Amino acid sequence: FTSTLRGVIRHEGLLGLYQGLTPALLASAASWGGYFFFYEGIKTKMMMMSLSEQQQQKQNNKKLSHVENFTAACASGIIMVFLTNPLWLIKTRMQLQMKRIQSSSSSTHTTTTMIHNLGVTKRPYVNLWDAGFTIVREEGVGALYKGVVPALLLVSHGGVQFVSYEYLKGRFGNKSRYSLPKVENGGEKKKIGLLQRLEDSFGYLTMGAASKIIASTTTYPLQVIKSRLQQRSEMIELTEAGDLSVVHRQYKGLMDCMTKIWQKEGITGFFKGNIPNAIRVAPSAAITFVVYEGVMDMLC
Repeated sequence: FTSTLRGVIRHEGLLGLYQGLTPALLASAASWGGYFFFYEGIKTKMMMMSLSEQQQQKQNNKKLSHVENFTAACASGIIMVFLTNPLWLIKTRMQLQMKRIQSSSSSTHTTTTMIHNLGVTKRPYVNLWDAGFTIVREEGVGALYKGVVPALLLVSHGGVQFVSYEYLKGRFGNKSRYSLPKVENGGEKKKIGLLQRLEDSFGYLTMGAASKIIASTTTYPLQVIKSRLQQRSEMIELTEAGDLSVVHRQYKGLMDCMTKIWQKEGITGFFKGNIPNAIRVAPSAAITFVVYEGVMDMLC
């Protein structure tokens, strides 16, 4: 991790750490927003289907099972895969490219010679739109959906995350303001103190981060396979020592990718980058779930 970090800064500068930020922000916003929208809609539909007309009046007391939560989460994930896969593919490619190195104006003579000798002919993407148009022009529209099979398998990530979160919330969140009655006997809305709100927020931060780490670690091999399938067949990448290396990878599909990773890198190849990934996703997931619970509380 540290050697890779130093290598990126040395070859690409500090801005190299933010490559692919635009498609990442767009994809993340669309994925989370759409995911929660469809998740809550599917959950509501599932509850309505299991209740009679009289029982629907008391639907707030109805809770879905872990299997039903998992099904709702997976269904939401499948919808979002088809809507956002092109953005995630562009994000992956822009993050992996060595834009500054491949630019002849900023490369040293030695680096330029190495790139030329090893046959690197594809230019780096300039921005989101350039990446999209270049991919369609060079590889066809279907290329925007490379890695869609492991991405579909990765909907289990959302399922594992939400089942873990719902379990933790049911086990440790029973005394939070979200599970307590919102009105007093007189019909007036209860006032929640600042300290109680902070305690609840900290609890949901912890549960959100824990559920994300569990889901991320469990499904990480699929994430590696998806990224390998989505990357360009010809690229410059950093070695574990932080040096430059030109690689040519061509995978025929999911099984071919799995076989080659296993043969060349072993089991550890499926978990490369797992720790920095967990550090990256846990805080954002924690904050997302706090906001999610707060918004749901206001709407209910």
